[in-house]
Amino acid sequence: MSDKIKICRRGLILGGLATSALYGCNPAHIPRRRGSSSSAHANKRLIILELDGGNDGLNTIVPFRDENYIRNRPSLALKKRDIIKLNEDTGFHENLSKIADLYFNGEVAVIQGLGYPSPNLSHFKSTALWHVGGDGKRTRHEGWIAQAAQDFISSPAAHGISFSEEMGPFFHRDGIFISARNVDQLKNIELAKADVRKFQSPAVSVVAKRAESLKYSLKALRKHLRGWHQQPNMPDDALGEQLAEIVKVIQSGAPVPVFSAKLSGFDTHSNQFYRHRRLMRQLNESIISTRNELLDSGHWNSTIILTTSEFGRRLMENKSRGTDHGTAAPHFIIGGSVNGGLYSDVPDLGNLGRNEDIKSTMDYRSVYNAIIEDYFGVRSKFSTYRDPRLKNLFKVQEQKS
Repeated sequence: MSDKIKICRRGLILGGLATSALYGCNPAHIPRRRGSSSSAHANKRLIILELDGGNDGLNTIVPFRDENYIRNRPSLALKKRDIIKLNEDTGFHENLSKIADLYFNGEVAVIQGLGYPSPNLSHFKSTALWHVGGDGKRTRHEGWIAQAAQDFISSPAAHGISFSEEMGPFFHRDGIFISARNVDQLKNIELAKADVRKFQSPAVSVVAKRAESLKYSLKALRKHLRGWHQQPNMPDDALGEQLAEIVKVIQSGAPVPVFSAKLSGFDTHSNQFYRHRRLMRQLNESIISTRNELLDSGHWNSTIILTTSEFGRRLMENKSRGTDHGTAAPHFIIGGSVNGGLYSDVPDLGNLGRNEDIKSTMDYRSVYNAIIEDYFGVRSKFSTYRDPRLKNLFKVQEQKS
């Protein structure tokens, strides 16, 4: 029996789809906005991959020759044998070997020292800031990619789909953003019929109209997904499963520009060494499997993967052989249309900030702006953070997939 979605006076009860995933407007009748993408940007996709808990950037992209790094991490500092050298000073964690291969193939951009002013070290608050593009001084009220996703595509099946239950980057008063467990749920879900004219309460009427918008979206998704039965070859773990569902949607041809997934476990306050190694291996295997699947189907050159995390970790390891909440950290943008390489500046580990936190060398919203303006080709609300160091982050070419 298929899941049912019903409307009640308190809102929408969505059998497995998150209630917060509904933001109304009829996808079949969305007008193209000013600044919408041209054919040169058509059909591009973004996968936001959240490293939940605060990834230790220093043991991801490793300053293995820096005496400050070595001295402050007596048990956690990676040795030369534990890294894959990018240059004479910096290397990948050895469990990122396949991502390193992509780097040397020009498909991985490493953006160093990402952070924001007045950093907040609360998981909840800092995650919320990254989701909307805020900082420790002020915040915003819309998901950072939500408006751009709507400007980018005129007739979507959905503007964004989360297979991780994380909807923060999608929060917006308009658009169709969906949270689901898997593709089968999207194919089989049903909405109970409701006549919006019967509702007297304006609030309930709005909810009913949003349910009507979702019906159009689900119908469009089913049209693509029900004819697609190929099972991607992905790792058998939580991240692999999420990315497998994303690959299915992309390969089905459904017009959806943005997806989100999550890898949890990065809050490594104790016994970090082997925990972090395991997470690096999971990230490595899932990324390369996603790349191989999309390369085979001809979608890799029109897809990028962005890693995010609420913060990095501190330089100094703690007494539990772990690291505590920190600030700036490197992140990846991976894809066939990326100009790979090292971007931004390496943080100076000999010149720490307050509370011995690492000073950021680039505002993370510069990356958001580059993705919105230079990759998707639409107007960005983060244009004040435009950074010339990211000018050539993406290849200039027409994408056909």
